[in-house]
Amino acid sequence: MDRPAGPESPLALVTGGLGYIGQAVCESLLAGGFRVTCLDSLLHGQSPSDRLAGSPGFRLVRGDIRDCSLVADLAREPDVIIHLAALVGEAACDRDPGETLQVNLLAPVMLREAALHFGRAERLILASTDSCYGKRPGEPLREGSTLKPLSLYAELKARLESRLLQPPAEGGAPATTVLRLATVYGLAPRMRFDLAVNALTREAALKGSFTVFSGEQWRPLVHVRDAAAAFLLAAAAPLSKVAGEVFNVGANDLNIQFKDLGSLIASLCPGSSMTVSPGEPDLRDYRVDFSKIRDVLGYKPQVSLEGGISEIRDALQAGQILDPYSPGWRNA
Repeated sequence: MDRPAGPESPLALVTGGLGYIGQAVCESLLAGGFRVTCLDSLLHGQSPSDRLAGSPGFRLVRGDIRDCSLVADLAREPDVIIHLAALVGEAACDRDPGETLQVNLLAPVMLREAALHFGRAERLILASTDSCYGKRPGEPLREGSTLKPLSLYAELKARLESRLLQPPAEGGAPATTVLRLATVYGLAPRMRFDLAVNALTREAALKGSFTVFSGEQWRPLVHVRDAAAAFLLAAAAPLSKVAGEVFNVGANDLNIQFKDLGSLIASLCPGSSMTVSPGEPDLRDYRVDFSKIRDVLGYKPQVSLEGGISEIRDALQAGQILDPYSPGWRNA
């Protein structure tokens, strides 16, 4: 049940709050009784959803996470900082490694230093990725498993986790919580069609055919709204449960092989067909254990894979997504 934010409600600063995941996170926080300040560069030309734009508890600040003066000013106020802002995806990161280093590692370290200086924020919640685990399709990986990132994006996420989880020598707030997200999918205001489920569903719904390479690789999935719900849980939970902790975000029954994912998409898009190609699969191949977030925070995803795929299909076939092949629906 929604709990409208008032002037005395806790304030969350969300960096990258108008991105693919960000808008759902902001909406979830507002529904959970937080006021929200959203910092976003509007890199992809996105705008707030109607729900965000119409909420008196929401404030949008357009700016760059690398702007030291702006970040220092914003770090004075929040009770909770949720850091989502990043260059996301291998292609986007590899295009300019220097810029990626600035945005994905140096800037969030600066943000944490500003929060430490002012001492207002109780907690900092970092969006990380299960792709830090690399190519390891054996036993499901837990939070303590060794990280073996294969891409610049995952490598910098792993390094950032290490930096932010290390308590500052001088002590003080904020405490860090890391959320390692499974591969996110689903319908969102700032849609992305460079994500596996979204892209395959688009091809099935609009073209009637799609290709899966190899199909043997494993990937854990989580719907964008369920990913957002994890941030609200981490923001509202007793600090003793989340301070200095890492949580994989997803569900054990949403570890799936691509051949099975493709078969499901084809069945949900009548008349479509899947081709399995022996070509090179995505090197990210891993299964993840999500027991910790379930047991510690009571987390349970609410959107079924079938429901999430059907939602994308219906929106595409109804013409609700203008020009679904536009570069604006990709990160690179």
